[in-house]
Amino acid sequence: MDQDSRQSGIPTVDLALAGRLAEELASHGNWTRERLLAYQSGALNALLRHAAAHSPYYRETIGKLVSKGRPFAEFPIMTKSKLMADFDRVVADDRLTRKLVEQHVSSDRPGELLLGEYRCIATGGSTGQRGLFVYDRKGWNVTVANQIRTQRMTGITPDMRGLGIGAPSPVHLSYRFHAEFRASRPGAPTLFVTSPVEEIVAALNAYQPDYLNAYPSLIRRLAEEQTAGRLRIAPKLFRSSAEALAPDVRELVKQVWNAPVANGYTATETGIMAVDCEHCSGMHIMEDLVLLEVVDADNRPVPAGTQGSRMLATVLFNYALPVIRYDFSDLITLADGACPCGRPFRRIQDIEGRAEEFLRFRTRSGAVAEIHAARLRFRLVKVEGIRQYQFAALDDGILIRLATEPGRDRATVGSAVKALAARVLQDLGIAGARVELQLVDGIERIGGGAKEKIVG
Repeated sequence: MDQDSRQSGIPTVDLALAGRLAEELASHGNWTRERLLAYQSGALNALLRHAAAHSPYYRETIGKLVSKGRPFAEFPIMTKSKLMADFDRVVADDRLTRKLVEQHVSSDRPGELLLGEYRCIATGGSTGQRGLFVYDRKGWNVTVANQIRTQRMTGITPDMRGLGIGAPSPVHLSYRFHAEFRASRPGAPTLFVTSPVEEIVAALNAYQPDYLNAYPSLIRRLAEEQTAGRLRIAPKLFRSSAEALAPDVRELVKQVWNAPVANGYTATETGIMAVDCEHCSGMHIMEDLVLLEVVDADNRPVPAGTQGSRMLATVLFNYALPVIRYDFSDLITLADGACPCGRPFRRIQDIEGRAEEFLRFRTRSGAVAEIHAARLRFRLVKVEGIRQYQFAALDDGILIRLATEPGRDRATVGSAVKALAARVLQDLGIAGARVELQLVDGIERIGGGAKEKIVG
C-alpha cells in the first residue's frame, strides 16, 4: 500500500481478482456483434428487474414498464439533479442515505469503504452541480478490471512503468484509479494536476515512465517543459482523460515524443465508457458494461456520423446505485463501420464537448448567434505562445481569457488570437460580433476534478 493510501485509510482493491475479471472482459473483444448484443440485453434486463425490486424510486417509475416488457426507449430519463434530490430512494440499500455518503466523503478517511461495503465517489462539480455515487465491492472490482482491460487495449502491458496524474481529491474517480494502481507499482510518485510543475518535472525525470495518463491540459504543459529541456522523459504512450482531447495535443505529442495519445471517455457515474484501441480510429464503447444512447433534442437515436444533442448512459454492473438512462450533455458523434482491430464494439468518432459550452449572444444587427466553444478552441490552439484559454459569452460577442507561455510577447499572441477568433466567427457566418480579449496570468482549475474549464 502506498503512502497516500495509508494516510487516507485506503484499502487497495484485490488486483489479482481484478486481473482475472479483466481477462474475462478482454475475451469479450473476440465475440461477434450478435453475441455482444445478446449479452448486453440480458445484463440490461437483470439490472432493470433488480432496480424495480430494490429501489423505491425505480419501483415507482419503471416497475410497471419492467413487468410489461415495454421498450427501453419508453423508460424515464435520469438527471444529476433528480438523482441527488431523490438519492435516498434511488439507492438499492436503505442504509445508504445522501447525508451518510456526504459525511463519509467529507471525513478524514474517505478512502475507506462505507459500511465496510461501498466505495464512495464524488463528481468534481465542473458542470455546476456536485454528484455522489456509490459502488458495492463487486461493482468496484468490475470498474477496476475495466481499467485494466482498457489499458491492454491501448497497448499498455503489465511490465511497463506507468503513472497517472489526476485530481487531488481523494473521492474523485481519477484519484481512486491512480491510487489503486500505484499500490502495485513501488516507487511510482504521487502527483496531481494541481502539483507545481517543477515538482512534476522532477518526479517524472526520476521515475522515467513508459506511459503517462494525464489531462490534455497537463500533457500540453509537459510538452512545453520537454521542449525547453527541463523535462527529459521518453514515454511510449500517453493516455488522455477527464478533459476533451483537442487535436493539437495529439499532434504536439507526436512532434515532441513521437508517441501516440490514446483517448478515453470516463465519468464518475459510469467508470470508463470508451477508449481508443491500438489503431486510434475511434473510442470503443465498453458495451458489455454500459449502454450508451446518442440521441437528438427529442431523445430519438441519431445515426452514426450525426452529432447527438445528448447522451444517455445506463450502467449494467452497478446494482448499489442504479444509473439508468442518465443524461450527459456531451455532444457525441458515433463512428460508422468496423475498426481494423475486429472488436465488436461500436465506436465514438468525436466528442465536441458539452451542451453547456455553447456561447449564445446577439450581434450588432440584433440577430441571435450561437457557437460551440470547441469550434474556437480547435482553431485557436494553433497560435504559438498560448498556454491556457477560456471563453465566455458577452451580450454582443465573445470574451477570450488568455494566458501565454513565459517569454512570449503577450500583446503579439493576443492580437493573433483575437484576429483568428474574428475570422472563425466570420467563416461560420456570424457577422457583427464583438471579440474582446483579456490577458491573464493563469486560469485556475475548478472543482474536485481540478479540470480546466473551457467556458467560464
